[in-house]
Amino acid sequence: MIERSAPARYIQVVARALSSGDVLVAMQDLSRMRRLESVRRDFVANVSHELRTPISSLKAIVETLEGGAMKDPSAARDFLARMHTEVDGLAQLVSELLALSRVESGEDTPRLEDVGAAELVDRAIARLHPLADRASVRLTVGALADLPRVRVDPQMIGQALINLLHNAIKFTPSGGNVDVSAAREDGWVLVRVRDTGTGLMADELERIFERFYKGERSRAGGGTGLGLAIAKHIVHAHGGTISADSEGPGRGSTFTFTLPVAGP
Repeated sequence: MIERSAPARYIQVVARALSSGDVLVAMQDLSRMRRLESVRRDFVANVSHELRTPISSLKAIVETLEGGAMKDPSAARDFLARMHTEVDGLAQLVSELLALSRVESGEDTPRLEDVGAAELVDRAIARLHPLADRASVRLTVGALADLPRVRVDPQMIGQALINLLHNAIKFTPSGGNVDVSAAREDGWVLVRVRDTGTGLMADELERIFERFYKGERSRAGGGTGLGLAIAKHIVHAHGGTISADSEGPGRGSTFTFTLPVAGP
């Protein structure tokens, strides 16, 4: 086995002597297989980790109830509420895993239609306003009147935008701002979600759209780590691009994605 770095490649070499005295050498590039194995291992490890915490919590709650807490109505109600929270988290994880699997495999292909870009933004803003209000985060939107129509699946793109907005609100402290803006650039509409939140380090920017990836800022904040990965695959399914930018920790983040303008 030959291993080469930068970028890493794995080449399997098999040599066999022939009766003629020559040597037959066969080389097989196993790089893609190795990468797929690595992705599979990481996926199993991440899913196991995400399941372990809520399952452990549910087990502890059940044991506490069995140990006598059930006899105290007030304590029992509190523990049942905690069970609901953990079960909701598990349901969200399963739902997002299924959504990611469908969009990655191409099973969920966009059902394209012409829709106003401003309408997509307004719908997402309306849905996330209550969350922003509870977090004491100011959610604003720039001028959208001159935006063209785009050729997209409105439900899928709406989900991608909601994921980005939810992420921005989640990591913006009380009193901060999350701003959504959009503008036409050639045959695309660029949508930007800016926040004044905790920001990202350079190494986090490289991995922020990976499945289950959680940076230092998010490990204590819960969540599945799938929302941005789902947004990325949805945007890519529409032929667009998505990126993240930040000047560093404590200096906020900007997420930008593109949508194709509808034909004349």
